Amino acid sequence: MPALERPILPASRWSTLWPGRCAHCEARSSQPLCNACLQQDLPLRPRCPRCGVGVAQDGQICGHCLLHPPRWVGALTLGDYRFPNDQFILRMKFGAEPAIGRWFGDLLGARWLDAGLPLPDRILPVPLSRERLRERGFNPAWEMARRIAKRLDRPADPHALQRVRQGIAQSKLPLDARKRNIRGAYACQTRLDGKSVLLVDDVMTSGATLAEATQVLLQQGASTVRVAVALRTPLDPAP
Repeated sequence: MPALERPILPASRWSTLWPGRCAHCEARSSQPLCNACLQQDLPLRPRCPRCGVGVAQDGQICGHCLLHPPRWVGALTLGDYRFPNDQFILRMKFGAEPAIGRWFGDLLGARWLDAGLPLPDRILPVPLSRERLRERGFNPAWEMARRIAKRLDRPADPHALQRVRQGIAQSKLPLDARKRNIRGAYACQTRLDGKSVLLVDDVMTSGATLAEATQVLLQQGASTVRVAVALRTPLDPAP
């Protein structure tokens, strides 16, 4: 079963845990996770600077990126896409919880500054198709991007990058089919000559979506593209 189709916390239970309670331990908290659970479940740990996957030591580039360097120059993520953190993504996407996206954005913005990463000239969300946007009522990537922009004090634009072809949901496809499925799905009418861009999405799995969007931005003149995602699907099997 694809990860995004796993059962999610019932809305009634979620509402009893947050915002007044931590979603993982039920301690009183003004945020989805209390400070203790945040440090335990979304800890700072060594990650590949190119794709965000967990590695043994700081600065180490993972084997996949050594063999197949991504089109973007760097990536930042909060943690692994696995239980229990995946429940935040499921609630955000399928439970109409845009506030979770804003929380992710605040965390990513803070970690970006703490890591001393270069400030981008533009911050852009990976867009949804019109059909998916009408279905969900909001774009989770935009909820994240606008809060990152506020933290970094940089401009964000929800319209520069457009989804022009829907296709099959990436989560429903095997990894080797995702690149073909997403090809030609994005367009950008805004010139980005010499601008550095931060591209924001909720989850990175194969990286096909971010790679296709990055290619479009580079074709429009972007000097560099970095990516920020809430959660990264780990390459190693869960323990």
